[in-house]
Amino acid sequence: MIRNITLTLLLALTFGCSTEQPAADSSSPATTNSPHIASASNQAEAITSANFDLIFFLDPNGGPCKMQDAILLDMSEELKGKVNIKYVQTTVPDDRNIFYHYGIRALPTLLLADSSGKEIKRMPPGVKNADNIRALIQSLPRT
Repeated sequence: MIRNITLTLLLALTFGCSTEQPAADSSSPATTNSPHIASASNQAEAITSANFDLIFFLDPNGGPCKMQDAILLDMSEELKGKVNIKYVQTTVPDDRNIFYHYGIRALPTLLLADSSGKEIKRMPPGVKNADNIRALIQSLPRT
């Protein structure tokens, strides 16, 4: 258990979002205390009709992760009914197993999974613009 915690902390410190990166505009809703940043283990956005999950792995204190969060928030209406957005954070102890399960080593990372949690496609780590996210969603198998 201590080994897992130590590895998680080392992973977060080594590959996590750096607070030295340019942060999102302070008027942006993407702040550390934002209620919309929630773990996949305890909350999904209010999108329930989709068969696929867009899992957002983040450090809520990192600048790049805050920027990616702001982009996802801007797209939330567009993504409704297409994917369930789930947040998985480095700061939530229960989320650490999700990081291990998917082998996430750098942040921010976006990953598409089916409703059973099987990975469909993942984007390389880093901030992705709305067009990149749209292309990812368009690659989903049609149901």
